[in-house]
Amino acid sequence: MFNPLEFILSQAYLLVGDYGWAILLFAVLVRVVLFPTNLAAHKNALRFLKLQPTLNLMKIRFAADREALYEEQNKLFKKEGYNPFVGLMPLILQLLIVVGMLQAMYGFIEQMAGAAMPFLGLDLGETPLIGAPSPLWVIPVLSGVTAVIFCFFQTVLSPGALGQGRAANLGLTVFTVIFSLYFAFVTPAGVGLYWTAGNVLGVFVLLILNAMYNPRHLATEALAAIRAARKSPIEKKESCQRQKALAAREKADAARFMAADKRLVFYALSGGQYKYYKTIIDYLIEHSDIIIHYLSNDPDDAVFARADGRLVPYYAGQRKTMSLMLKLETDILATTVQGLSTYHFKRSMAKSDIEYIYIEHGPASTHLTARAEAYDRFDTIFCTGPHHVAEMRRREEMAGLPRKTLVKAGYGLYDQLAAAYAEHKKAAPDVSQRPQILVAPSWQADNIMELCLDEVLEALIGRGFKIIVRPHPQYVRMFAPQIKQVCDRYAAAVADGELVFETDFSGNEAIFTSDVLITDWSGIAFEFSYCTLRPSIFVNTPMKVTNPDWESYGLPVLDISLRGQLGLSLDVAELGQLGRVAEECIAARDDYGERISRIVEEYLFYPGRSGEIGGKYIMRRITS
Repeated sequence: MFNPLEFILSQAYLLVGDYGWAILLFAVLVRVVLFPTNLAAHKNALRFLKLQPTLNLMKIRFAADREALYEEQNKLFKKEGYNPFVGLMPLILQLLIVVGMLQAMYGFIEQMAGAAMPFLGLDLGETPLIGAPSPLWVIPVLSGVTAVIFCFFQTVLSPGALGQGRAANLGLTVFTVIFSLYFAFVTPAGVGLYWTAGNVLGVFVLLILNAMYNPRHLATEALAAIRAARKSPIEKKESCQRQKALAAREKADAARFMAADKRLVFYALSGGQYKYYKTIIDYLIEHSDIIIHYLSNDPDDAVFARADGRLVPYYAGQRKTMSLMLKLETDILATTVQGLSTYHFKRSMAKSDIEYIYIEHGPASTHLTARAEAYDRFDTIFCTGPHHVAEMRRREEMAGLPRKTLVKAGYGLYDQLAAAYAEHKKAAPDVSQRPQILVAPSWQADNIMELCLDEVLEALIGRGFKIIVRPHPQYVRMFAPQIKQVCDRYAAAVADGELVFETDFSGNEAIFTSDVLITDWSGIAFEFSYCTLRPSIFVNTPMKVTNPDWESYGLPVLDISLRGQLGLSLDVAELGQLGRVAEECIAARDDYGERISRIVEEYLFYPGRSGEIGGKYIMRRITS
């Protein structure tokens, strides 16, 4: 069978008249031919390196939604021209060439009919033996040494290695060196010579690629972000200890959960979701003898501090949750986690008649910011207002789904905030003070903090306002250095008390005491305006659209239609007018109060009674 590599080697031998030099010439030719592929892989790795900060942000932003994370990553890769398979091409081609080289060498040996293939006193047709020391050992030794040198340069120069931690690079180096040694000991010395030459030439290729496209110059910011995200040895040790403790805790809690006789289960991804269940849980505890089992993926969920005989919490990570959900036996599972029967959140295979209840976590429209299928597999939806009923029925009609039970349940978080606000006004009635503005952006991409915070602050500072900037908790977690930079830029306003950056989210004082809210597409506008009856100003940053087919519903989107009723909206280019607009909103506060009261009556079911409505429904379903 014709072997093209054997033919090339034969021609190289005819050209130089020496087997060793023929192999070295062949190695140079291979590197020249593969250089375009190496260049493409290098540039592709650079693209990935630059994308690291954005990818890290995505992992946090979509930590609870793997499907959305993969979708967003693929969109980003397509937009930036990154293809993960491009980086594998040089390796795949090199392995194919090595296999062909091995066949060519054996073909050479067969042609020589046992004759020697001399090069510098060595027979390249012989195979070094690990258990039989000989001069041929020089080939495996050189293969290992050059592998160490190549890995050193790769760690220092390669974009892929720069984006990895020390442990990953060390592991790759150890594997490469051991493989190089072993490979050179089990193949003819000529193949080991080729491999050695490939390592040396690989160093020169790296130097050329870095001279053309230096990752340290082109991705300085990305490298800084990657290094900042890496954990110190102490942090790694602490993280490892914590993971071991959590694994033991998860195992014990999962066993308790499976053994418990459960009729009602609440499921939460994070500790922040308890507030959406609180009014219902409080009502059930006060008006029934139902034991409430609460499964949380957050080991630090505050629900564990509230545990008693009636509220029993359990911790399990998302992976473990998948198996627990498949084996679940209960009458009702209630949650505010979307996407039933996708990723880790599946319907039970152990009990087919569980009623799965979805509890809405905000008055915003469901058909814009949630995937179209997010609610399809639930049996019951607790709707906050009539728009949710219309949206759910429209989705059923469009997708040919059976009709769900839609409960006019209201919004529990509104009830809690409204009650707390009423108590606040009794304890601290309004007194004359400078107007207060709360700036509270969303967490979606291109929010106010990322896109136009300077424009917002420059339009407000110097007009007699007290300005409170309250970033989203996830933004604070991810971008603490950026917040510090903003504080430094506005140090004078901070020192004067005119500007405050609030990163403690345990209370609602800023919401209760502010005269105007400035936000983008955050649901906090509903909480602020609905509870305080004060106006919100919306900055028209890019709208978050999770369902690309939202317009086909033919229904208004509350997030859009109420922007001009709860207050006013401004484009980013119009932010120079923000100070004047804020003053006008404050002056018209009473008019907005009357208008917002009517909006609450129209768009919110049973204000103040959501816990009772939801609790009675669950009690009725369990007893029936």
